[in-house]
Amino acid sequence: MELLVGVSAESKAQFTGIIDKLPLSYSDVPAIFRTVEVKNPGHGGLFSIFVSDLCKGCGECVQVCGDHDALRMTRETPELNADLTTAQVFSRLLPDTPQTYLGLYNDDDITSSKDATLRNHLMVRRNYEALVSGDGACAGCGEKSILRAVASVTEAYMRPLYHKKADRLTALAERIATEGAERIAAMQARSESEHRLFRTTFAHLVMGLGGENDADTAHRITDYEAEHGPITDAQIVGGLEAVLRQDAFNHKELQAIDGRRANGMSVMMMGASTGCNTVYGSTPAANPHAYPWMNSLFQDGATISWLMAESVIVNHAHRSVAPERLASSLVHRTEHVITEADYFTLTHLDDALMTEQEVRELPKIWVIGGDGALGDIGFQNVSKVILQNRPNVKMLMLDTQVYSNTGGQNSDSSTMLGGYDMNQFGAASQGKLIEKKNVAEAFTSGHGSPYVAAVSIANAPKLYKAMLDGLAYRGTAFFQCYTTCQPEHGVGDNMSAEQAKMVRDARGVPEFVYNPRRGETMQEAFDLKGNPSIDRDWWRTKYASTGEAYNFGVAHWALTEGRFRKHLKKITEAEAATLTLLDDMLYFVTQDDEINRRVFDPSHRSFIPNFGCFIKVEEQDVFTCYAVTRQMVLFAVERRKSWRMLQSKAGIVNRDYLAQRAFISKLDRGEITLVDAKARVRELMATELAAVN
Repeated sequence: MELLVGVSAESKAQFTGIIDKLPLSYSDVPAIFRTVEVKNPGHGGLFSIFVSDLCKGCGECVQVCGDHDALRMTRETPELNADLTTAQVFSRLLPDTPQTYLGLYNDDDITSSKDATLRNHLMVRRNYEALVSGDGACAGCGEKSILRAVASVTEAYMRPLYHKKADRLTALAERIATEGAERIAAMQARSESEHRLFRTTFAHLVMGLGGENDADTAHRITDYEAEHGPITDAQIVGGLEAVLRQDAFNHKELQAIDGRRANGMSVMMMGASTGCNTVYGSTPAANPHAYPWMNSLFQDGATISWLMAESVIVNHAHRSVAPERLASSLVHRTEHVITEADYFTLTHLDDALMTEQEVRELPKIWVIGGDGALGDIGFQNVSKVILQNRPNVKMLMLDTQVYSNTGGQNSDSSTMLGGYDMNQFGAASQGKLIEKKNVAEAFTSGHGSPYVAAVSIANAPKLYKAMLDGLAYRGTAFFQCYTTCQPEHGVGDNMSAEQAKMVRDARGVPEFVYNPRRGETMQEAFDLKGNPSIDRDWWRTKYASTGEAYNFGVAHWALTEGRFRKHLKKITEAEAATLTLLDDMLYFVTQDDEINRRVFDPSHRSFIPNFGCFIKVEEQDVFTCYAVTRQMVLFAVERRKSWRMLQSKAGIVNRDYLAQRAFISKLDRGEITLVDAKARVRELMATELAAVN
C-alpha cells in the first residue's frame, strides 16, 4: 500500500476491499513465486484457487489436497456464495496463465511436457473451461473428473495445433495475395493445359462445381460460366485467399460460444450413449459441454459417433486440406504446379492420403458411454468401430461396474461379488459366479491395432499421458476408466480419487497401456507401470502402527464400499483364530478349481467354507478382523488370475505364481499331505518362493 503515493484513502479502501474479496492468499507457492523470484526478482506470481459458486460441496478437492491444507470445508452461506461469485467474475477477466509459471509443462506443445507436469494444463483457463460448471451430476461423481480430463486434454493438445495452422494459412494467404496473379500468369505462359487443369481444380474444390465424373464436372463449369462469365485468374487468386483467411479465422479467431473469448472453432465433438453422463450432461438448464455434443440411443453411441467422424474427415479434406495444398503448390512450385495425379488426389482426398500433420489437425470425436453402453449391450458396436481404426475416433468407457442410471443393475463389467439390484446372493444360488469382463483388455486382441488404456484419476499424470498418446495415435483409441458412483457404490462424496487408487492397488482394476506403436508382440505393446508390486500377486504394503507387511487385496478394497457389505462380517480375534487367513486360503485355490466347482467339495484342497476365511485390517490404529464370504475368496482368485494374465502379456514373471504352482503340484502328487500343508502353508510357500528367486 506504500506504493500508492498520491492515491486517496477512499481509493485505497476500495482497492483493498476488492483484494479482500479475492482468493489471492497463496503468495509464496514455490513454483509460482519463490523459485521465480530467486531467478528474476520482481517477477513472481500469485497462485489462486477460484471455487465455483455452483460447487456441490462434495469435498473431494479437500481430500485430494490433503496435508497441503490449501482448501478447507466451510459452511455455505449467502455471503460466501456472493464472495465466490465475485471471485469467479474476476477470474474471467484474467488472461490464461503465462508459460513463465507453468514449469516444465509446455503450453505450446503439450506432448513435449514431462508426465509429472501434465496436470499443470488445468492452470490454463482455456483448458479448464473445456468443461464448464453447472452440470446435474451427483456430488463427487467419479465420472466428472474423467470427462474433464477428456475435454481439457483434448483442448490442450489441439488448440496450439489450430493456432499454428491459422498462422500458417494466414502466411500462405499473404503470399497468394502478393504472388498469386504473377504465378498463375507464368503457369499459363508455360503450359495452357496445366493452367486449364488448375482452373478446373479450383472450380471443383473451392467453388463446389465438382460432379459425379469428369464430364459432369466439365458440364457444371460450362453452365456456371454461361450464367456468370468465365472464371478468371483474379477470381482464382481472390477465391484461394478468401478460403485460406476464412479457415485461419475459424481455427483461431472464431468465437464459438457467447461469453467465451474468440479462440477458434471446437477442437472436438462428443457422441454420448444414454446413461448417467447424458442425464447430468443435458438436463435443462445444466449442460457442461462447451463443444458439439449429442446423445444417442444406449447401444448406438459408438456407431453414430463413427459416422460423425467420417463426416468430419470429409469436411476437413475438402474445406481445409485440399485448398491449402492447392494454394501451396501455386506458391512453392515453379513447374508441374498441378498434374492429373494431383487433381485426382485432391478430389478424392481422405485420411489415407493425408500427411501426419493433416491428420493431427483433424477435430476429434469422443465416444462416451458407461460400462453398460460400451462393454455390455453396445459391445458389438464398439468392436465394429474399433476395427475401423479411424484416426479421429477416441472412445471412453466410464466404468462404474454397474448400470448406474437404472439403479445399479449388473453389467458385464460387474464384479463377482455383485451387491446390486437384480443380482443373486446367498446359499440358494451359491451367489454370482460369473467372471468380470475386462473390456479394455478384450480390445487388445483380435481387434486390429487400436490404442488401448485402462487408466483412472488414481494416477492423473498417467491418465493425461495416455490420453495424449491416444489423441496423437493415427487410429482409434479406447480408454477404460474406473469411476465411482457414490450412491450405488456406497462411498463418501469426497472419495472418488481414493477409491480409484484402492481398486487399482487391490488388482480389482489394474492399470495398463497397450500401445501398438511399440512393436508387434504383446510384451512390447503392454505396459503395466503404475501398479504397485508389479511382479507379485498382490500389493505388498505395511500396517502403519506396527510396520508388519501384508497383502492388500480386493477384500480390503471391498470393505470400504457399502455395496459389498453382505460379504464381510466383523468378528472377534477369538473367532478369527478358528478361521483361515484369506491369504493362506488363496494358495490352495486356482481358477481351474473355481471353474470346475471343486471349491464346493469338502474333500478337495480348494474347498472354501462360506465365511470360513478372514482378513485383518487397521482402522484408526486399531486392528479389526472381518470374516468373508466364499464369493469374496472366489473374487480374489478370479482377479488374481486376471492380473497374472496381464503380467504374462507384458512379459513380467510373477514369482508368487511360480511358487504356488510348485506348491500345488507337490500337494496334488501326495508329496505333502493336505493336513500338513494347511498347518505349514506359509513356511512351505516361503520355501517355494525362495527356490523361485
